Amino acid sequence: MGLTSIARIITLLVLLSSQGSSRYYVNVAVMENHPMGNEIAAWDLELQESMKEHNVGDHEHSKPTDEMIVDAGYPAETHDVVTDDGYILTLHRIPHDAGGTYNRTRPVVFLQHGLLSSSADWVVTGPGKALAFLLSDQGYDVWMGNYRGNTYSNHHVNPDIDKKTYWAFSWGEMAEHDLPTMLSLMMEVTGQDTFYYIGHSMGTLTYYTACNYHHWIQNATRLMVGYGAHTAVPHITSPVFKMLAYFANNLRWISDNFGVDKFLPSNWLIQWWASEVCTVEMISQRICGNVLFLVGGYNKNEMNNTMLPYLLGHVPAGTSVRNMLHYGQSVNTGAWAGYDCGSDQLNLRRWNSTRPPTYKYDVITAPVALFWGENDWLVVPQDEAALAGKLPNLVLNQRVDEDAYTHLDFLWGMHNMEKVYGPTMELMEKY
Repeated sequence: MGLTSIARIITLLVLLSSQGSSRYYVNVAVMENHPMGNEIAAWDLELQESMKEHNVGDHEHSKPTDEMIVDAGYPAETHDVVTDDGYILTLHRIPHDAGGTYNRTRPVVFLQHGLLSSSADWVVTGPGKALAFLLSDQGYDVWMGNYRGNTYSNHHVNPDIDKKTYWAFSWGEMAEHDLPTMLSLMMEVTGQDTFYYIGHSMGTLTYYTACNYHHWIQNATRLMVGYGAHTAVPHITSPVFKMLAYFANNLRWISDNFGVDKFLPSNWLIQWWASEVCTVEMISQRICGNVLFLVGGYNKNEMNNTMLPYLLGHVPAGTSVRNMLHYGQSVNTGAWAGYDCGSDQLNLRRWNSTRPPTYKYDVITAPVALFWGENDWLVVPQDEAALAGKLPNLVLNQRVDEDAYTHLDFLWGMHNMEKVYGPTMELMEKY
């Protein structure tokens, strides 16, 4: 690591540790007690060796979603659709199980990925384990969405759109434009007027927000299942978002270190986060350089280590700086609200008001089932309980029976069939 990066870390320590009442608490001694020792430069080696060890850039470990589906012996379809503001989104579909036939009477289920993720989340662990395949085997017509800005949905109808304009979105636009567009396409293609919805992380936040814009969504939902579900996240423990919240109003610092438009955190910043949270197990598995694991945590009890190269080949899948900042605003305000553009003038232009809208819970009338983890860094039990208490039609609020269960375990946990997916499918049969 160069002197510039070390100077940045020292400056960050001074800035954050000097703010006694700050929302972001930094343990200055963390590096001295860290398993890797008091050698910051070791993180440079960690990042480099991680890439070499897992070959995360090769095709075998980063196959597109539709190719993974076909390789597993299932039929795959890819559908492109354009939102009303011009973003081109890609959906993936498993219309029936391996060896089956098309049947328009199959119930439809829509799977929506979370933050920094993609449709690959639902299939990467393979048949018999990944939720998309399990649902297909149970007779469902499975659709998987991809939000704007990720690996599969990164184009616009205007080929000359500038980067600043393209990346000027957060989960608010995904809820207002992307989700209703994808659901409408699914319903048109299948001829179905109702569907099941399963979301992870941001895929739950956008569903609840979309219900504020499009009332037909909750009316058409047979059952909404949320994994790591949330709206406001004021008690978040993820170091990534605690830092974003701290610097949320310092756009110059944010752009220098997180990227101007697309979320691209600098190496030194990833190293800092890693020094805060990485355990011996995370170091040994060489995942400390992956920002998604620094956001959501790592649980050795649920991680199949042979799958790590494939997971690292698909995440993070991309998002905007504004989307990350929107989460930071939620940490600071404790509110479930639209993106605050930073001034009365900009908010008037975006919202026709000097303040962004606050979203409502009473419009979420569809039956909702929640699964949550005790060790979730992004959605801590306190914030999950607050959400559960405000949903008007909550039919299940289930803690996953494992103390160490994290935010990412909902996707790749080795015991998910027993702890999460099995109970989910049993509940779906009742609706």
